[in-house]
Amino acid sequence: MNKKYTALLLVALVVAAEANTIKLKGLPVSKLLENSNWDGLGLQATVNDYVDETIDMIVPFIKENGLDPMELPEVIEGFEVRPVLITYSAWLKIHDGYMTGLVNVARSGDQEVNYFAKMLRVRVQLQFRDLEFIYKYLVKVMNIGPTGGIRATLNRFLIIFDVLLDFNNDEVHLQQFRLTEIGRLRVRFTGNILTDWLVNPVLNVFLRIFDTIIIKVVELNIRSAIQDVIDHINTNVKDIINMIESYN
Repeated sequence: MNKKYTALLLVALVVAAEANTIKLKGLPVSKLLENSNWDGLGLQATVNDYVDETIDMIVPFIKENGLDPMELPEVIEGFEVRPVLITYSAWLKIHDGYMTGLVNVARSGDQEVNYFAKMLRVRVQLQFRDLEFIYKYLVKVMNIGPTGGIRATLNRFLIIFDVLLDFNNDEVHLQQFRLTEIGRLRVRFTGNILTDWLVNPVLNVFLRIFDTIIIKVVELNIRSAIQDVIDHINTNVKDIINMIESYN
């Protein structure tokens, strides 16, 4: 099976609601579901061990879909500076940007699946650490046009998404996706040393761009890659479902 369908392997847990004979990566489904419980609304299971054993398959997906390194947009932002008594208009241009580190992925918290009325809900939480955002910059103010580089490091963020696999109509839906718990960002300027009175204004502008544009682009790109996979699955879903159900 294509590595893009890694998450879909969890669909095999549906079969476990009716039979405990199949195996995933050598782990009996009965073992995966030994802590499951029926609450009157369906089957719930925590599948941490299985996710831990398969999470390495996410890395090729990240690389193949251009997520690491990830291209970042060029941005031009105006601002004002007041070096002495006069306020001057200025602008910052950041360009040739990219992000790396998305391959530093691990499970975060419990990974849960719920099965009810022929629908499987998979809730995934992934943590990414040690991300780097690299840019070149140009500042223009008072006929001063210093150029250089920006290297920003983010210690962590989480993504949380819910996928619903509906076997009533053989469709997969992305129920929820969000990037959360964004950690500490450290910023360092490289190349030409900025004039003292420019450092804080330029830093503040970059932080504003990061919060309002860059991190949103990262979130959108990851979501788009996941949605593309889901769309591809839905295009071929009947064949995939038939293959999974053949294990029963």
